[in-house]
Amino acid sequence: MAAFSASLPWLESTKSQIQNLQIWKEFSSRLHDAVQQQMNESSIKQFTDLSESEKVFVLEKAAKALQTGDVYNKVSTHISSCLEENLYSSVAHEVQDSDVPKNQSALVTRHIYDGVVNILEKRPSLKLKLRVLFNQPLPTSIRNLVWKLQLSNTKARMEYLKQLSMNKARSMLDRDISLQCQDILTKVHAFQHLKANNSVLRTMRNVLSYYHKLQHMEGSLPEPEYLLLLPLVQVALDSNPRTSLDSSSTQLVEEYVAFMDYRPSIMHRPHTPEVSLRSDGLFKEMAQLLKNIAQNLAHTIENIYSSLAKTPEEALQVGLTKMLQPVIQVLFVGYLNMNTLLYVWDQYILGLNEPVYNCLSAFSLAFLILMHDRLSTCISHHELETVIKTQGPALSVDEFQIVIDKYFYSELFSQLNREGSSPLPVHDPTQATPLWSHISKTTDPQRKRPQDRRQVREERELLRKQVAERQKTEEKIQRLREQEQKKQEEERLNRLLEDTKKRFDAQKAHLEKELMQERQQSYEKQKLAEAQISELQGQIRRLMQQRPTSAGGYSMESLIAPPPSANSQAPNETPHIAPPASPEQQAATTVKEVNGKTSNSVALDLLKQIMESADSIVNGQSFAERDTLNAIMERHLKEYREDVKNSEIEILGHELDTNELDRVQEPQRSAIARRLTLAVQRKTEARYAASLKSRERFPES
Repeated sequence: MAAFSASLPWLESTKSQIQNLQIWKEFSSRLHDAVQQQMNESSIKQFTDLSESEKVFVLEKAAKALQTGDVYNKVSTHISSCLEENLYSSVAHEVQDSDVPKNQSALVTRHIYDGVVNILEKRPSLKLKLRVLFNQPLPTSIRNLVWKLQLSNTKARMEYLKQLSMNKARSMLDRDISLQCQDILTKVHAFQHLKANNSVLRTMRNVLSYYHKLQHMEGSLPEPEYLLLLPLVQVALDSNPRTSLDSSSTQLVEEYVAFMDYRPSIMHRPHTPEVSLRSDGLFKEMAQLLKNIAQNLAHTIENIYSSLAKTPEEALQVGLTKMLQPVIQVLFVGYLNMNTLLYVWDQYILGLNEPVYNCLSAFSLAFLILMHDRLSTCISHHELETVIKTQGPALSVDEFQIVIDKYFYSELFSQLNREGSSPLPVHDPTQATPLWSHISKTTDPQRKRPQDRRQVREERELLRKQVAERQKTEEKIQRLREQEQKKQEEERLNRLLEDTKKRFDAQKAHLEKELMQERQQSYEKQKLAEAQISELQGQIRRLMQQRPTSAGGYSMESLIAPPPSANSQAPNETPHIAPPASPEQQAATTVKEVNGKTSNSVALDLLKQIMESADSIVNGQSFAERDTLNAIMERHLKEYREDVKNSEIEILGHELDTNELDRVQEPQRSAIARRLTLAVQRKTEARYAASLKSRERFPES
């Protein structure tokens, strides 16, 4: 494993308590003696001379020798009680410290799952202990780890990383494989929810393209090769949906190559049932079992396929082969729903490392037995195949468990846990240090002959080469890991950069939208002020025309010249020089001033006072009033923008981008604009009505 999960406090506490018990020290002493006995029987000098797998084997064999003793039973009892006590104590503290009520049973189950995962990550060899869960669907967290451990293939993983680093991990038919992956996800009903996931498509393409190149195929991959990858993809997606593309592809390549290598010969064979029927022991065994379990169904199949065989037994084998060969070839993918399919795969993967274990025939017969009623009514092989394809997805996990438990459980469980039925070794304390053991521990005399020295030199040189090759391999693996980590970091930084860019663009668009709104509002205010000024100027002119002439002064009408007389209109033949005007006449022809002011200055003063009054009404008479009005205006603008945003979300389901409404065709654009206007108006009126009600409820004192 690349990294272990965090240690669990209740598990560490149990470990500390057990190690401090006197009974544990006594058990450790006896285990040491048993190990020493195994080493003496095998003529092993030092325990450190053994490899890791050999050490585990010796320890397990020594532990089995102590299983029937009282010390072993006492240690097991103490471990169980300490685990139970610490687990329930941890759950009780979690329930007590949590602010939200939690289900205690669910918490206990989750802690147990976490404990199993933690132990398996630290001790992968204990995966065999999970075989006691046969005929049970594995939880999601444990399923992913068990599949990963059972399908571990370091060689395939390193080879893929090597090819990937050299950019040679893709097949020439990469494009065709990608299109076929899309078609498979669309065709298989149980996996149709993955067809819109681009990461899944790219991961499947990477895995299958590399596998196609690895197999050196000239043509395209057969359809079963695609289908067998789907459950692995689903489990990887359930456990960690945020894994990067390179990491998920590497992990799935390792699991897929291991799975394909573990396939039995019946899954490799093409769909040709007529070939080598008599040598096919699997279908012959299945035919005999079906006769014993469901005789009516066996007779139905014999009658339908009697034309293809000479004897009833051979007809039954032909029928089972035609019906079950396609199902076994894809390991029920496409024939069961998701939960039932993963349950069947759990049982198959649990026994991959056990050659004697073969559950394919049991689950295939259970598949037929569960559809007994529908299959018995068929009269042709086409109807049989149709029922299998259409009725299989309706089968549940519980139905499979009942049939397996009734007919196949004891045999399959014994095959799966065959090591538990082997005879236990006998621990003899007197044999821990047998007599004359010092003879086996004496050092060999030094070799003096030339050929001995040559052999030692060759061994030393070979060892040096092996160490150098091992170092090179480790350095290569380290470089590949660093490259993979670097790629992951670059992808993370690129995603972060794209997210930041999108956020800045959104903020920029929002600010531009606000700026356009403020410009529009400023323009409207300016137009309104100009209209008001024009109206005030018109009123001033009308007031000046209607004001009566004051005493001692002149009106505007007095400044107009009188109409010409008849004499002035008659032609005058002789030129007439007008006499100079008197001072009184000159005064009458000029604008009269009153207290140093003319009518024009009075009008300007009046206009100035009106403008100052309008400014004090709009902007306030002091700086404090102006700040208050500005704050109120900003609040109103903010509320208006919120109303616009909420209206867009209410009408369209999202906020409008810049110029998005302009890209909508008429008359839809006008309809949307009208609905947005009505929604904004409705929200504004509702806020105004709410403010009035609040004022009426809480009047100012």
